[in-house]
Amino acid sequence: MNTPAHMALGLALLGRRASRAEWVAIAAGALLPDVILFLRFGLDGWRNEATLRLLTDVFNSAPVYAGILVAGVLARRRWLVLLAASALLHVAFDLPLHAGDARAHFWPFTYWRYASPVSFWDHDHHGRIVGLLEGVLFAVCLGVIWRNARAWWARALCLVFAAVYAVTFVHFVGHAFFDRHWALW
Repeated sequence: MNTPAHMALGLALLGRRASRAEWVAIAAGALLPDVILFLRFGLDGWRNEATLRLLTDVFNSAPVYAGILVAGVLARRRWLVLLAASALLHVAFDLPLHAGDARAHFWPFTYWRYASPVSFWDHDHHGRIVGLLEGVLFAVCLGVIWRNARAWWARALCLVFAAVYAVTFVHFVGHAFFDRHWALW
């Protein structure tokens, strides 16, 4: 799924009774598995593919986030539990939705990658259908967040999410339906 959809899903499922700081933790947890993808754009001169692949595996590792979740429970740090739970939710939804770009979700125990027959973006792997379903899921999650939002900043965040997701959805439509790269990046 696109990163904003992961963030919306995390906030919809985990953010109902969360404080502002906990919302940040949930959003950060949903972002963490994709952070290396964003850093790659900023590290244009640094092209050590083996290091980037390892970092991608570490940031997409269910055992790493499970360990963080356990540490959060033991330390009684709700924000850390929510961060790890949000990251685990991201990984759980990525596992069945990555075909040729699969991650090693069980690192450090194995480098095995599940190459799913389904992709959220690749039209050769049902990406047209799955990407549209992701758009519906995002809209539903945004509705849940909006309904549960009591503060003006939470509703403002919904509008920002909608705008950011609109950009990623245009990018998806370009790839999935027209084999074109419709993006600012």
